[in-house]
Amino acid sequence: MQVLEIAALIAGGFTLLRFAVSLPLVVRYFRRARVHTIPRGETPPMSVLVPLYGADPGLEQNLEGLLRQNYPDFEVLFLHEVPDDPALAAARAAAERVPDVPVRYVQGRTDAVNPKVAVLARGQQEARHDILVSVDADVRPDALYLRDVANGLMERDIVGFPPVLFGMQTAGARMLALFVNIEGFTALLVGRGLWIPGATIGVRRAALQSIGGYQAVGDRMADDADLAAALRRAGHPAVLSRRAARCYTPGGSLRETAVLMARWARTVRGAAPVLYAVGFLPAFAPLLLLATALLSPHGVLALAAFALHNAMRIGLSVAIDLRFCWDRSMLRSLRMLPLMWFAEPLVWLAGLWGRTVVWRGRTYRLRGGRVSLAAP
Repeated sequence: MQVLEIAALIAGGFTLLRFAVSLPLVVRYFRRARVHTIPRGETPPMSVLVPLYGADPGLEQNLEGLLRQNYPDFEVLFLHEVPDDPALAAARAAAERVPDVPVRYVQGRTDAVNPKVAVLARGQQEARHDILVSVDADVRPDALYLRDVANGLMERDIVGFPPVLFGMQTAGARMLALFVNIEGFTALLVGRGLWIPGATIGVRRAALQSIGGYQAVGDRMADDADLAAALRRAGHPAVLSRRAARCYTPGGSLRETAVLMARWARTVRGAAPVLYAVGFLPAFAPLLLLATALLSPHGVLALAAFALHNAMRIGLSVAIDLRFCWDRSMLRSLRMLPLMWFAEPLVWLAGLWGRTVVWRGRTYRLRGGRVSLAAP
């Protein structure tokens, strides 16, 4: 029992320390976040690259929001591998409603193993402007989105957007939102631009070409983090935007969420094994604290740490919902919080074993952060 108590207190103490460090950063970010104010500054021309794959719910509204930007000069390139991709119908419908924006449909890919990087590198070849902005198709931007890209690029040569999921309707989507909106959001702020997520990345072409373009991370599964790392080593550190990337995520079963989280965990283990190993503590902390509180005769301290841990998660969920989601979807997701106590250790263990992941219908093998197509 003493071993359990010691393990619980170490894990709980580490987790609470992490929250204590991240809380002032979260508060500062929320206070500075641009939601309604139009950022002022330079507005250089931009090429927006949108990788398409499949017709997900809400795709047409997402793409229309991207086209309706309060920005003077930009083009949108819809990137797709095959001519019959179902996402193209949504892209064309959105473009018809916003006919004044230059839109091009770019088919094909480079020889990059990572399928997203393969079409982004193709888009880089076709883009006309010196600022490239990659935007995932599930992002639903407001009219000021590209202005925040421009503002970020006034400070650095690469800017990323913290992803926030909203619109969750299924148990799997709500579980995923608890992972991304709480754990991912705080990790991004603590990292201070050391890594950036791929939901939206703005970069100057000259900086990108200094590392060999998108193709430089073509064999990486964590292409977004590795892109930021490569640019940082080349003297181009990243900055986080003051606006979140609102990702519309209505569906997704628990099984689909489990597969996705296992893929992410294995990717982190391969790309950053030390970071993955340290992740054992926050992943197992709630379960260890709960077990100690229930089984130990001296579990009062563990119970207090367990309660504080969950209170911080609930508080952050409420703040994110009010600031970015605007639809109470994060508040409704809190009903899944008890399941998180068991899901987080399982996700960590799923990342510990296995060297293959399934993505976009293909099976890939991971080794040391690099990815290759598995033999059929």
